[in-house]
Amino acid sequence: MSESVITPIFLGAAVNVVVFFILLYVFRNNAFKATHVTLIASILVLAISFVIGGWVGMGIGVVSLGMFISSIVLYVFNFTSFKNLFSK
Repeated sequence: MSESVITPIFLGAAVNVVVFFILLYVFRNNAFKATHVTLIASILVLAISFVIGGWVGMGIGVVSLGMFISSIVLYVFNFTSFKNLFSK
């Protein structure tokens, strides 16, 4: 039963990470702009899920939850660079 919830969350997270890397290439290695756009995209998808409504809107809302979680993880990696994570 839990597989039906984890799959759209993972799908949203994976799509958001792919969009992040595409935007990272487009914005010439400006990671902060790329993370801002991914966060805005997850909020827009959530708003679209409320507009659609019903069961389909609920499914799209779960995908936007995965997008939002991956946006938060990307923000954490941007604010704490890898040098700061692994330094003594």
